[in-house]
Order: sequence, then structure tokens, then C-alpha cells
Amino acid sequence: MKPSTRVSPDFRRVWPVSLCTRWKPDEKKLRRHRFSVARGHNIRMNLRQRLLVLAGALVALAACAPAGVNESVQPQGHATPVPAAVSAGTTTVPRQLTVDGTKRTYLAVGSSVRHKGIPLLIVLHGRGVTAQLESVRTGFLPYAQRGQVNLVYPLGIGESWNAGHGCCGVAAKEGVPDPRFLTAVATDAARYFESDPRRIYLAGYSNGAKLSFEEVCAHPGVFAGLATYGAVPLATCGGKPISALLAGGTDDPVVRAEHFSPTATIALNQAVTQWQTRNGCHGPGSVRHTGRLTLTSWTGCHAGTELSSAVYSGLSHLWPTAAQAAPPYTTYVGEDAAAATIMWNFLSRQRLP
Repeated sequence: MKPSTRVSPDFRRVWPVSLCTRWKPDEKKLRRHRFSVARGHNIRMNLRQRLLVLAGALVALAACAPAGVNESVQPQGHATPVPAAVSAGTTTVPRQLTVDGTKRTYLAVGSSVRHKGIPLLIVLHGRGVTAQLESVRTGFLPYAQRGQVNLVYPLGIGESWNAGHGCCGVAAKEGVPDPRFLTAVATDAARYFESDPRRIYLAGYSNGAKLSFEEVCAHPGVFAGLATYGAVPLATCGGKPISALLAGGTDDPVVRAEHFSPTATIALNQAVTQWQTRNGCHGPGSVRHTGRLTLTSWTGCHAGTELSSAVYSGLSHLWPTAAQAAPPYTTYVGEDAAAATIMWNFLSRQRLP
């Protein structure tokens, strides 16, 4: 049975809908079963068989359920939010903040075994994408399961972020103060997890990547590093050097169109050059090839910062993933070249002075 399709509201690409969402019983099998029962050939199952069937049904239902917690959250001031597992080995707690009079929500995801003093990574979803889907798609959960990092997935207004300069969606139209929201999230989540305040990182995809750039322009002293895919800065800003990894596909139509560039690669290279100037990175950088990925890195930049450019040959706007059976908006590239792998390897080295 061929999956149905939906159109992504962010970049209007088609992705398959899980068959779980529209499962129907096999009518032919049901008719055969009813016929056999009518003829007296009813199947007798012992208790063990019945329990196995029930367990299988529960597993199937769990697989069809959406990852993460429901977007409806407990009202502010609720004493004990009910944790919900995004995946095995992690616990998710929805938390609320009030920013400029508006209640905002983020998902706090940590190992089921509490780890203090470890880094904090804030992951920003793309436009039209839920935080729950982003938590599964981006591939950072295994690092939380192993107690290497605590994860935060903020929820944008209207599944969008106000990254300034007319971008993007409902958040931009309503003038939502998303940079202030992110700074508040970083402070609250670091306190909640008892994370290392010198190792707070940002990662963003598409609209979320644009907000990441805007955030480090507005509040450069909060984050030790950022990593992005599917976007380049909407405007340049000087100020304090900050470690950054900028990733993108050579065939990304969104980056090419939004920046009026002949190719997405040119737009990405221009952004990297601007960041070289900001961080004071010199020389050609070291180059490593892994499958479709070309990773160019500069170390020893101003204030101990680093810079990396990750270019995926032939990839579009879809997130590069390590899993072949991946959620929507992804392209399989293997474990070593996956965005989560290279981003975490880069970010985990960064630390504020």
C-alpha cells in the first residue's frame, strides 16, 4: 500500500504519512475468519498466546503514537508536571515561562538518570514542524540517553520563529520576542537541569537556524556555540566571536531562492566567510570528506573559538540523518556524516571562558 502524502508548510516538499495514522483492519481476513467460525473451526488460544497477542497490539499502538508529549501542557504553577518519554532512557517535562506577558513552552529532555553539570543543547525546530517531531528527527536523543547532554526543544508561536528581517510566519507577523524567549529558556533550563552554564549550545534547522543567528547577534555572551542546517544569516553582525558550524546541502532550493544566489553553496560559503571575519579565523582550514559530506574546519580563532563548514553534496533542504527509517524531512547519509554527529562533535568541544 503506497503512503499518502502531505505538503510541508515550510518549504512545500512532499513527505510520506505514517501508515499508522490511517490503519484499517484487513476485511478479507475478517471475512475468512468469520466464515471459519461459522463452520466450527474457531481458533482456541491458551492464556500465554492471548497475552502475547495483547502485548503485540500494545507495541503496535505505541509505534503509531506520536513521539514526545502532547503539545497541551500543564498550566503555569502546576506543582508537578507529568514526565513523558520522548524515547527510551529519557524523560520529558513541559515547562512554561512568561515572556513579555505571554506564556511560552519548552520541552526539557534529559536522561532518566539525572546528570548534573553536563552541557545544555537548545534545538530549534523549522517552520511548520512541531518540537516533538524535531526531537526525533534531528537525532540528538541518544546523547541525552547516555547522559552526555540535556536537551531543550522550545515551541514557536504558530510553529514559527521571529528571526527578524520579516522572517518568518505567524511569529514574525505578530512581532513575537523570540530572542528574549530563548535567553529566558537558556537561563531557566540551565537552572532546572543544573547544567554547566559555560556549555550552553544552540542548534537550529531552517527557520530555527535563522533564529539561532539572530539570537547570538542579540545575546552573544549566553551561548558557547551554535550549529545550523538549511539557512544562512539574514544579516551580518559583529561583536563577540562565537564558535559556529554552518551546514547545508548543495541543492537546497530554499537557501538559494531566499538569498538570490546562483547556488546554495555560494550562499553558504559567503556566510562562512563572514563568520571567519567575526571569529578571526585565517588560512584555508582543514578538510575532511565523509561520503557526501565535506567538512572544513578552522581552529585557533579569536578567543579560542572555532568555525566549521559542512557541505553535503547533492542534498536539498532535508535534514541529514543517520537512520534509514527516518521521520519526514530527512535524508539518509550514515552515522559518520549525520548532522547530529558532526554538530555534537563540534559543539561538545566549546566552552565559554
